[in-house]
Amino acid sequence: MTIDLELLAYLCHKGAPYIDMAVDGTGYLPRTVIGVGTFLLDYDGDVDLLTAKQRVTYEKFLLPLLFAVPCQGNAHSGGCRGVGLIDADLLLKSYRDGDFRCRLCRTAAAPPTAV
Repeated sequence: MTIDLELLAYLCHKGAPYIDMAVDGTGYLPRTVIGVGTFLLDYDGDVDLLTAKQRVTYEKFLLPLLFAVPCQGNAHSGGCRGVGLIDADLLLKSYRDGDFRCRLCRTAAAPPTAV
């Protein structure tokens, strides 16, 4: 899997509250996770360079934030109209906007266009 470095940079800086929420109650420190993320940024996302401990931190906290982020579904139906995951190209926008819906759910929730 190729890491979206722009998304990772966002999570390690402006999106740090998402990391805070991910580690809440686990005993891990957000700065540890951000440190692993920063290391990956420094080395172009090369996960193979991580130590065993860093890899555990990556897999436990960063991987779920970077890949396979669940769609919150359509407010009207409650369920996701897609595959249940946010499209990779929408993840950064989702974190920036706080709108965690896949493309199909976003489209379904959009107001009808005037003809």
